[in-house]
Amino acid sequence: MTTLAADTARTYEKGTIGAMGVIASDIIFEGSAVGENGSGYARPLVAGDPFLGFCEAKVDNSAGAAGALNVRYETKGKIKLAVTSAAITDVGRPVYASDDATFAMTGIGTYIGKIVRYVSSGVAIVEFDASLGEDTYVLDIPIALAGVSAADVLTDLALNHNGRIVSLDFSVDVPVTTAAKLASLHAEINAAALTGGVVALTSANCTPLGAVVNDSAITADAGFKAGDTLSIVAASVTAFIEGSGTLHVTIGR
Repeated sequence: MTTLAADTARTYEKGTIGAMGVIASDIIFEGSAVGENGSGYARPLVAGDPFLGFCEAKVDNSAGAAGALNVRYETKGKIKLAVTSAAITDVGRPVYASDDATFAMTGIGTYIGKIVRYVSSGVAIVEFDASLGEDTYVLDIPIALAGVSAADVLTDLALNHNGRIVSLDFSVDVPVTTAAKLASLHAEINAAALTGGVVALTSANCTPLGAVVNDSAITADAGFKAGDTLSIVAASVTAFIEGSGTLHVTIGR
């Protein structure tokens, strides 16, 4: 181990400012939500990117290689945003970005933060902290496949917080051995189905023990408010004879 023997100048990034190299051939404008592209470079946020913060000043790397310029961004604070359909009753609701300038409470895209103050119709103050990310938990619902019909598997579970349905996945506890059986499971908020998020179960994918069946991408209607209800509904059923598993509903708040 070597200790310092003289003063050493360090480079500090203080407070709530972060910085990262910008992807090649792109511009990040002041006020843009900034995302990380999965390869260590910043870009105008694309839905699903890890959220880094909001761009402090325009960076034009349209003629540069990846990392030729750095973007500086605010990682934490409160910001005035146009949030689709924001109303005075929406204080406390999460906000999601579908790109660098489109913000809504529909539950689609990257989690940005929460509304802390209503300004006017469609405009709100959003508190954000890129270091925290979205808080999620998993609701596990055991399902005996032989008991599934074209009806509710779970009916009107009251939700006690604001949030979104992130995903649905089914894991096999007892494998299916009889061929040509199937059922599709989907989530509903206040009896309205999400767009996407369908778990298509078949005899073929409900085996072996431990197999996981993922849902289709959720593309709309995933957000909810405290007091809304969650239902899980089965459809397109050709009745299973055996088998069981657990439906894992990942929920953000």
